[in-house]
This record gives sequence, structure tokens and C-alpha cells, in this order.
Amino acid sequence: MVLLEFASSYVDVGVLVLRVFVGFIMLVHGLPKLAGPVRPQMRNAMSQVGVPGPLFDLVGLLEVVGGLALIFGFLTRVAALLFALMMVGTIVLYLTKLGVMVPPPEMLTQMVQGSRRIMRGFIAGVGGWEFDLLILGVAILLFTTGAGAYSIDALIGL
Repeated sequence: MVLLEFASSYVDVGVLVLRVFVGFIMLVHGLPKLAGPVRPQMRNAMSQVGVPGPLFDLVGLLEVVGGLALIFGFLTRVAALLFALMMVGTIVLYLTKLGVMVPPPEMLTQMVQGSRRIMRGFIAGVGGWEFDLLILGVAILLFTTGAGAYSIDALIGL
């Protein structure tokens, strides 16, 4: 099919878009962990489920620095591997600690009554780990493909 052949010649553009989007998402997730008015509450909440403060800070740093690395395509495979390891850790955390927590009532009222059992534990908005699973998949993809042609990695031969 002509459309598929056309699209396959733009794989590097697709990898660029994926890197920039996921890098931006990770950057936005990391900034409040490092600075801002909600940082103390986030850090305290994570310590209550067993995540030590320094690890929380390290995760925030990885999300910011790793997010920028993905955006610019610099050390992409390293950042992707670290994100994959982090996502395995967060999925384990959800399955062992966070997934058993009851979501806030205002969140539950927004859900359809009959779908509470299905959604809780997997759907991200209800204390689940779907987002982490998605980032894990993207990290594995970027680890295997690398940054693509439009990246600092390509410029410096990584």
C-alpha cells in the first residue's frame, strides 16, 4: 500500500515526535518533584508508602534530566534504560502498595459505578499503573531503536 510505504520512509520523524512528546511528559512529571509548592506533600506521601526521600528526589531528577535527554536525543538509550527500570519499579509499587489504596471520593464519583472494580488498579486516573506500562513500552522501544537521525546522538555517532 502506497501510504504505508510513504510512512515507512519517515521512521526517524516518528521517533523524533515520540521522543519529544514522551520527554516533555517526563519533564512535566519531574519538575514538581524537584521544586514548587506541592513538592513537600508529594515527598511526604511517597515516604508514607515506603519510598525514601532521596529516592523520590532521584526519580524527579531522572524525569527532568532524562526528559530533556529524550527531547534533544542525547544519550537516548541510557535515558530509555533508566526510564524502563524506573517504570518497572513504579509498577511494582502500584501493585504492592498504591493499588490497594482507595481513590479519593471525588474521583470515584466521576466514574461509572459498575466499572469501579475493572478500572481501579490499572487506569491511571484511579490509582493505576497504565501510564507506567506505556512509558515502559516506549522506553524499551527507544532503547532498541536509539534516538534516530534527528538527534544529538546521531550527530556525535552514538
